[in-house]
This record gives sequence, structure tokens and C-alpha cells, in this order.
Amino acid sequence: MEYPIFDVPLAGGSLLIAGVAVFHAFLAHFSVGSGFLMALAERRALRDGDLDLRRALRRYAFGVLLVPYVLGTVTGVGIWFTIALVSPRAVSVLIHQFVYDWAIEWVFFLVEGLAIYLYVFRWDRMSPMAHNRVGWIFALCSAGTLLVINGILSFMLTPGRWRPFDAGPLNYKALLNPTYLPTSLARLAIALALAGVGGVVLASMDRTIAAEARRKLVALCYKFMLPILACVPLGLWTVSAMSERARTFLAGGAPVMAVMLGLGLASMAILCLAAIVSLWRRDYAVSSLGGVLLCLLAFVAFGAVEFVREGVRKPYVIEGFLYSTGVTAASAAAIDPRASLPKTRAAGVLSAAPWALPPGADLASLAPARRGEAVYRAACLKCHCLDGYNAVRPLVKGWSARTLRDLLDHMDEVKPAMPPFPGTDAEKDALAAYLQGLNPRRD
Repeated sequence: MEYPIFDVPLAGGSLLIAGVAVFHAFLAHFSVGSGFLMALAERRALRDGDLDLRRALRRYAFGVLLVPYVLGTVTGVGIWFTIALVSPRAVSVLIHQFVYDWAIEWVFFLVEGLAIYLYVFRWDRMSPMAHNRVGWIFALCSAGTLLVINGILSFMLTPGRWRPFDAGPLNYKALLNPTYLPTSLARLAIALALAGVGGVVLASMDRTIAAEARRKLVALCYKFMLPILACVPLGLWTVSAMSERARTFLAGGAPVMAVMLGLGLASMAILCLAAIVSLWRRDYAVSSLGGVLLCLLAFVAFGAVEFVREGVRKPYVIEGFLYSTGVTAASAAAIDPRASLPKTRAAGVLSAAPWALPPGADLASLAPARRGEAVYRAACLKCHCLDGYNAVRPLVKGWSARTLRDLLDHMDEVKPAMPPFPGTDAEKDALAAYLQGLNPRRD
């Protein structure tokens, strides 16, 4: 907790991370699936001597290069920028724990980047079969990046037998955690479906594609959307491996989580049903509006599921180890001499976060409300804004000082998505005074 604060008015750091991350991940999954779609479709086009289909695939490949590798690269950097500012201790843990895995992911990323550039810009400058092999290299390396990164993401939800900081051969305990396999398979299924949606959008927008090539492309795209149905059993497998606390959120403990999960599953079911009906009826005509609506539906499905994945992990950033406040759990006190929960409760959260104080101010000279504002910045600002998303001011309006103080004593029990208060009793008093002053009474 020795890092400066990153205050994003109205939106908050958590919402900023979510917005950038969901958009980037949507593009990244589309890129992964598109590699397999392009490689398989081109192989069929070469087998059938279908030049029109290859021309359509060339436009699709250029779209893959333009969207995931321009917008995707920018938003990928944006993720690192935002998470490093909002939750630097979590980033530090993940980098140190998975340093070799990040290196492997970068090798995959560099190879897939080179492959897609060769695939697009050397289209007519290499033999068709060699060109198709480049497409398969792109597809496999893209899948490799997904499988490595998903190991890290699933670890944050279900660390399994991991112990900080297992390294070397023991690293597999973290990477191959209890939800790694089902979530990896689900992400691959989603990636294929998004690639199919992207192909349908291209076919609906580009009227220069020959009719027969359009029919073949759309038919293949609908087939790529079918595996998304597997996300239902894979999701149940994932939920069964979560902690009891996380499962409680989905069983009604956090209604918004249940609603978002239902929205995501319903959107996936609609995508799959649309593909099944179109294949059964052999109806491959898609309007521009239909293509756009299909894309929006896919984004809603993906965004809702990602929202749930992030939400059920609360109050942790890393389940059972690191709280969203940046304080490590009591069980990690022996390996965290700086900001473990027992230490911050004994010495004060401000002792681990001196940057939260006003510039040049001395803690002892601050009025209780000003001291409480510093505590708020150190312990609450990562998840709450004063006004806007997850706002504190309207939440505590009308609350008495006694009620506020009691909440701080038991906030992790009253609201299971919130971590235990990390500071001293004096800091609780100061924070309660600050929160009460956010809504001054008008007599």
C-alpha cells in the first residue's frame, strides 16, 4: 500500500478497469477464434478452388489485423496502465508469481503478430499452401496466449493449492488451478463464436462478396457459433470449483450477479439458437442491421459473463490472499511484512499508506474528519467514489454516527462483498466522522 492513489471522479478506478478490460478481452477473443476460422475456411477454399471465398477471407483477415491489432493493442496497454495505478500490489504479485508465464505469453504474442502481418500483406506473395500454414500458426499462437493468460485470471478466482510464492516447477499449482480447464474450454468456445459473429458482420456489410462465397462463409460462421452452448455445462463446472462464498453470490447473495449471469447465459442461448435455426433452414441471408444486432448481442453475452467473473471474487483481488483494499489476508501475515491485515489493524492503515495524507500534513495535527478523509482514500477509494459509480455519499445519507461506526466494525459481515476494515479503532472513528460529514444536515 505504499503507492500513490489514482482517483477517477464519477467512474472510479474499478469501473475504468472493467470498461477497458471487457472491450480488450472481447477483441482478443475475437482474434483467437478468427485465426481458426480463417485457417479452416482458406483450407476449404484451396481444396475447392474457390477464389471468391479466398477474396472474402482476405477482407476478413484485414479486419482482424485492423481491429484486434490496432484497437486491441491500445486497450491492452490501457489495461496495464489502469490496473497498475488502481491495484499496484495485485499487479506486483501477479508479475512475480507468473514471470515465466508472462514471458511465454509474449513469445506467443510476437509470433502471432508476425503471422497476421505476413498473412495479410504477403497474401499473393507466397504459395497458397504456405499462406494457409501461416494462418494455422497465427491461430495456434493466439490460442496459446489465451490459455496462458486464462491461467492467471482463473488463479485469481481459485488459487487452489498455491502458496505464496511458489516458483519454478511449483508454479503449475497456480497456473493449473481448479477452474483452469473449464474456463479455458469456455473461452475457446466463446472465441470461436465471436469469430463467427465477425464473419457474419462482414458478410452483411460487404456487398462485393460473391453470392456463393457469402453463403459458404456465413454457413461456416454459424457452425463456429454452435460451441458456445458448451458454456452452460462448463459454467456449472466452474461454479462447483469456486469457494462457498463465491457460490453464495450466485445463489442470491448478490442479486446483480445472478441477474448478469442470467443475462449472459440467455444471450449465449439466443446466439446459438439463431445459428441452429439458420443452419436448419439453410438461410444465410443477413441484413446489415441483423449483423450489427448479432454483434451487440455477442458483446452483451461476453460482458455479462466477465462482469460475473470479476464480481464473485469480491472482496478479494486474489481469492483468500489479497483484499481489494490492497491489504493481504491474515493468513498471509508471515510473508507480507508491509500491509497484512494484522499489521494495518495494529499500526493503522495510514502507516502503510502515507500518500493518503494531504501534502505536507502531519497525521497528529489533522482534525478527525480530515484524518477520516485520508483513511477513505487509503481504504475505500479503490472501489468507491464519493459520487457516481458505487458512490458513498448517497449510500450513507441519513445514517447516524453510531450506525456508521457499527458498520465499520462489521462491514464484511453485513456486506460480504466488502473486505474487513483494515485500520485501527481510531481510524474507524475518523472515517465515520468523515462519512457523516458528506451529507451535512440543513436545519
